[in-house]
Amino acid sequence: MNHKHYFCFLLGCLSIVMTSCSTDDPKPDPTLDENVNAWIYDIMEKHYMWYDEIPAKESLDMTADPEKFFYLLLSEKDGKVLRGETEHHYFSRIEKKKTSTKSIDEESTYGFEFASAEMPGTKTKVAWVVYILPNSPAAESGLKRGDWILAVNSETPNITDISVLRSGSAVKFYTGEYNSGNKNWTITNSVNISASRPVENTPFLKDSVYHYGDKHIGYLAYNHFSSGPDGYEDKTWDKQMKQIFANFKSQNVNEFVLDLRYNGGGLVTSAQLLTSMLAPAKDLGKTFCKMEYNDKYKDNNKSLALESAGSVSGENLDLKQLYVLVGPNSASASEAVINCLIPYMGRSNITLIGEQTIGKTVGSEQYGDNQDYDWLISPIVLHIKNADGNADYEDGFVPDILLEELFVNNTLYPLGDSRELLLKTAFNQILKTGLKSTPAENTEHTKIFFKSILNKRTNGMLLLPQ
Repeated sequence: MNHKHYFCFLLGCLSIVMTSCSTDDPKPDPTLDENVNAWIYDIMEKHYMWYDEIPAKESLDMTADPEKFFYLLLSEKDGKVLRGETEHHYFSRIEKKKTSTKSIDEESTYGFEFASAEMPGTKTKVAWVVYILPNSPAAESGLKRGDWILAVNSETPNITDISVLRSGSAVKFYTGEYNSGNKNWTITNSVNISASRPVENTPFLKDSVYHYGDKHIGYLAYNHFSSGPDGYEDKTWDKQMKQIFANFKSQNVNEFVLDLRYNGGGLVTSAQLLTSMLAPAKDLGKTFCKMEYNDKYKDNNKSLALESAGSVSGENLDLKQLYVLVGPNSASASEAVINCLIPYMGRSNITLIGEQTIGKTVGSEQYGDNQDYDWLISPIVLHIKNADGNADYEDGFVPDILLEELFVNNTLYPLGDSRELLLKTAFNQILKTGLKSTPAENTEHTKIFFKSILNKRTNGMLLLPQ
């Protein structure tokens, strides 16, 4: 079966490069770079949003490595320089096929994400645990969000190679704390972690319900838009999402905090489902998003609708307002959920808390999954807009309440803990208590780097199987 995939940022109808004439003509050898590049060029010339900026074929080396060749075709309008980075980050993408349709991490991992930090006035590099995947070596070891990892297999604080934090044999992490007085790290504990292994990268980091009088607050930390661990046809996680929301509804949830601060994108169908469970009930069945192609394919423009009332009657929360936790890794599908709720909730009823999002208003289609080539390409081919035809967040959504969480004086409580900075702020807004305390100031001005979107396969995608 031929499948068409749409992505918001990076990611079709699978185009086959053919030489016409007889069906007996030999097929191009898919192992030769020049044939791969001819296939890539043909697709880009037809479907790329900025096809008119592609270099002339005769000016290109058609025998170049396909990955290098692909990036030579891209426009500077494609992507941006991410905040805190110096290099241009393209939204279009090329990748090898072998793990491209899996949401499970097929490569071995310890199962945690981290930010890296270097204290001012020192050359000591450390890591800060941001979240832990369930049923992973890290989770089993007792490592937790907020732990500072100072050293690996040695009691000398300094991690010069961050790859040792991602995968490998059994390892000992030394954790500790920073003394701002003498500007030194002190090891206070050690954690033994078993060898890395494939870990299911579940999108559900935490879901909870909190009851405060007549306020019943639902909370979901949702990490990527994926339908299931075994690819686009697997609906395991979509079903789990519906079960989670059915539980929210059974507990009379009437306020909601959606945590997308680490969510870089994923399947548009999962974004559609999530939005359908959050939207006002009277708007179910109406337009979720509009997809607009380049001027060669205007006839392909189409809309995707919210789920019908009948399909999500047991899960839709009929919300009138929403609180969304966001950050510099919130991208694409995460932003589409926010944008596509605006026509039905109004922007003033969607309170964003955290840091500015990335700003991806474009989508891609994936080509090559049914081809003999070893590559998949996902060029930008469409704009994604809400029901009102708007997508005015090219620079990202600016939070209504701007809060930085990754600074050394802050305590990273577990996700879902009511003391956690961003969640506490949402609670204060919902309960009308105001901020009871001023968040700790980042007096150290520490360089803390967390670019999760650059490490994840989703990398800002929004995908629609057809």
